[in-house]
Amino acid sequence: MTEIDYYLVDVFTSLKYGGNQLAVFIDFKNEVSTENMLNIAKELNFPEITFIKENHNDESFNIRIFTPEYEVPFAGHPSLGTAFIISKYLLPKPKKSITLNLKHSNITIDLTTINDIDKSYFIMEQSQPDFITTYKHQEIANELGIQLEVLNIQKPIEEISTGLPYIIIPVINLEKINQVKLDSRKVIEFLTLNKKYKTNSLTGLSTSLFLITDETFEKSNSFNTRMFCIENGNLIEDVATGSANGCFLAYLLKNKSTKISAIVEQGFQMERKSFIHLDGKIENEKYSLKVGGQVVDIGKGKWKV
Repeated sequence: MTEIDYYLVDVFTSLKYGGNQLAVFIDFKNEVSTENMLNIAKELNFPEITFIKENHNDESFNIRIFTPEYEVPFAGHPSLGTAFIISKYLLPKPKKSITLNLKHSNITIDLTTINDIDKSYFIMEQSQPDFITTYKHQEIANELGIQLEVLNIQKPIEEISTGLPYIIIPVINLEKINQVKLDSRKVIEFLTLNKKYKTNSLTGLSTSLFLITDETFEKSNSFNTRMFCIENGNLIEDVATGSANGCFLAYLLKNKSTKISAIVEQGFQMERKSFIHLDGKIENEKYSLKVGGQVVDIGKGKWKV
């Protein structure tokens, strides 16, 4: 029976058992089919897993990313966690920068230090944002079952994508964002009505919801956020979402300031504290969207294929 190596990491944290879980599989011989990659994702039931499929002269690597529901063309914490494994275990010596070849685009990831991978920050530059549509606050309140007074009506509600689509929903304060409870049926109905569900969207992907507020649990952080998505018909909350935070950074650059540096806390409501570092600017109408964080090595093993 064939076996392949895999590694477990936590992403967007400096502490074990914080941040977002990820499994990274090494499959340079292409022994795992698409069907089986999805089966492994379902078996582990992590938010995402990745497969490193090809090494191009230690400069770039072909990567495929799966949720328990389907393959996705891009994702944030899987990209950073995979770059960590490549840097620590697959290269003769770490490099300041590596490239991941994803389905959506090629993503460059920079390391803040190559002398101590476990303490390095991994920083990705995301693709140019696609500002898809805006929503009225009353529409979001009615269709998602959120009380209007929960929403910050001074700030726009906007759907943005840098590879995966998110609706950025500003909430008035920390107390209200903590209390938000969404119903999967209502969310699916809303997405279906707006052609944002996997069965009728242009991309075949379901749009997710990203709630944000500028009140935080920890004073050193800039924003508190929560991400909700539909996974196999159920509403799931994600611990730390790099792709959503890239969209949020684009949102801030468009609506708040043309230069942003911030630390986002996510996963606090789930007791898995995550810290996502944002650094962005607009220059000559081009967005620079850098999203970064630390990665913690958890374990490794062999998977029977």
